[in-house]
Amino acid sequence: MKIVSIRHKGLARFVERNDISRLDQRLINKLRMQITFLEAMEHSDECRNLLFWKAHQLSDDRWSFHVTANWRLTFEVDDAMREIRILDLEDYH
Repeated sequence: MKIVSIRHKGLARFVERNDISRLDQRLINKLRMQITFLEAMEHSDECRNLLFWKAHQLSDDRWSFHVTANWRLTFEVDDAMREIRILDLEDYH
């Protein structure tokens, strides 16, 4: 799927330019794996079985992947357009 919008500025720099300077270095490897998965994903149903990232659908139809104890990668999927929208790195606490 194509990532079409990113809310978190540091995450945008990472996805668009591979610039890790605005992110916590401890998050980089996991974020790289998660973003690679999202770009290779064919349909949002693939997220349902990702127990190791504690993937779950939020009440507003966005999805959440666990990154660390406090941080989550959240995003909206448009299966018809094959797009990831509003990709964000959020501090849940």
